[in-house]
Amino acid sequence: MIIKIFKLKRPMANTVINELGEYIPGKCNSLNLNRIKAFIAASYYIPWYSSSQSRKVFPLMLQELSDLNPTSMQVPGLVKRNPFFDHCQIKYFTALTGGKPAGRIAAFIDYHYHQHTGWIGCFESVQDQDTAFMLFDAARSYLKDHRCSTILGPAKFNAGGEIGLLVDGFEHRPCFMEPYNPPYYQDFFDSYGFRKENDWYSISTDALLSKPYMEKIARVAARIANNRRNAQYNGYTLRNIDFSDIKNEISIIRELYNDIWNDGHHPQQVKMTPEEFEHLALGIKEIALPQLIFIAEKEGQPIAVSVNLPDINEAIDRYDRTHRHTAGNRFYNVRDLKRDLSIFLAIKNKLKQKSFTKTRLFILGIKKEYRKNGLDSKLYAAIAKNATAMGITHGSASQLADINLDIVNPIGKLGTIAMTWRVYKADL
Repeated sequence: MIIKIFKLKRPMANTVINELGEYIPGKCNSLNLNRIKAFIAASYYIPWYSSSQSRKVFPLMLQELSDLNPTSMQVPGLVKRNPFFDHCQIKYFTALTGGKPAGRIAAFIDYHYHQHTGWIGCFESVQDQDTAFMLFDAARSYLKDHRCSTILGPAKFNAGGEIGLLVDGFEHRPCFMEPYNPPYYQDFFDSYGFRKENDWYSISTDALLSKPYMEKIARVAARIANNRRNAQYNGYTLRNIDFSDIKNEISIIRELYNDIWNDGHHPQQVKMTPEEFEHLALGIKEIALPQLIFIAEKEGQPIAVSVNLPDINEAIDRYDRTHRHTAGNRFYNVRDLKRDLSIFLAIKNKLKQKSFTKTRLFILGIKKEYRKNGLDSKLYAAIAKNATAMGITHGSASQLADINLDIVNPIGKLGTIAMTWRVYKADL
């Protein structure tokens, strides 16, 4: 598929930056659910997303509200507060042209990340360089005023969430929690003076692409079945997650995640607090199948985890393609709530029927001391077996850091790089 890069038009007149509100833990809160909803709605006004080239899939709005909500305002069963903001301050900006949304950006500082580093995220802009630069300037000024010396991004809100700007693979429909944006955004970042920090990849696979490697795994397992390497290769127990003991299971996965993902091979990574991880995990549980989540144990101790999720974007994309929709600016919007409810019921129905065709490898990690004993191969084989049994034919392993060769190299044997996201850096 050829992606057309539009030439930048002349600057748009009457564009202004609107400060939606700011949150600083224990000090300042000028945000509410209506203002956060207006920030979310701004992304629906980007014309490129309505073009035939776009593969954009807009998330469930109630989930987005929960992700972006630093306030104490909650709606039971619908909107939660994101505990990430216990250690993060943030300010939301939108661009308005003639009163109509033309873009947005978030500027935030994570107190648990490197000192004096600020972040930008949730960036969107119409195809106008001046508008994009006005948004960058607003975020840059805010971060500089709060003593930051470096900017990283885009991200929501670090490597544990959605990281980077899509710079290659626009022809692919993103899986759940994979960022997607117009191709001209890269021109904005490069022209403004941002420079590349690192890349993240998705590796797309299917039964045909992965067959040679999976057959090799089977041959190795058979060859060592009756020799002394068998105990080393098979000295692990693989089990599926137990949803009836979800609190304990979340704790186990969190400990593995924080230990494995903070060993230096995962840039922009921050240890997740128990509250943060529970917020993420309980949200994911609503769209997960236990057969696709594995915990590996050795002598009763957890040593590895693999979380694979049905691609709920299948259900979202199907609904949105038959129901043209633009998000409203206020929280209580009947059409928005109807969209979310309809999609949620469709997802639940697909989960019940196990009728998804694609899965996203969301988390896969093995403790360092166990990475050379074939455990990764056993995990891949178990994932493939269970996914195939329920009719899943395709997979996306993402987001994989370019420096994390321990995972990029083996998973690269299962498929091909489909999408590339870039994290940018700039000095203040």
